[in-house]
Amino acid sequence: MKKALSGMLLVAMLAGTCWAADAPAVYGKKCKTCHSIAGVGGPMAKMGGTLDGVGAKHDEAWLKAYLENPKSKDPKSKMPAVKLTDEEMKEVVSYLSGLKK
Repeated sequence: MKKALSGMLLVAMLAGTCWAADAPAVYGKKCKTCHSIAGVGGPMAKMGGTLDGVGAKHDEAWLKAYLENPKSKDPKSKMPAVKLTDEEMKEVVSYLSGLKK
């Protein structure tokens, strides 16, 4: 019984680790083309701009709403709505909200 509980705890810990590790990958596939973090960005990063410090400027609810419909938060936004699964959205919002500097 003790081993089974230890195994379940390990699986839960690893599942959380995998979730956290996927966020940068989703960012890399869906966001990096037009944005940068710490000076590293895609070919259109100057157009989309840096995301450094975005987590200090906006909370998770704002980030989610913005990603789903940028014009809902900034009518002048040139960013298109981002098509993400629910899980990808959670990952990216969590990742971006952690960018405090």
